[in-house]
Amino acid sequence: MSESPDEVELIRVPGGINAESILAALRGNGIPARARGEAVGAIYGLTLDGLGEVSILVPGDRLEQARTVLEAGERHMLEIGDDEPPEGMKPDGD
Repeated sequence: MSESPDEVELIRVPGGINAESILAALRGNGIPARARGEAVGAIYGLTLDGLGEVSILVPGDRLEQARTVLEAGERHMLEIGDDEPPEGMKPDGD
């Protein structure tokens, strides 16, 4: 699967396991997201000099919203399925 022209890289993380929690948080907040990474890292579980790094991609028009979700997670203020989005985050469609 190739990168869509409207996708941008949100963040790079070491390994697919780290990527899965970020993908879940983004998707749980209505942001389409996918991971792109090296097959060798996934097969052997390596994260050495960029090998095994995973890029999280989001639509360009959702980048700021995705950054807000990451920031909320870093502050331990993110709850998946919360009725209220984190402060400063607009609901879908706005």
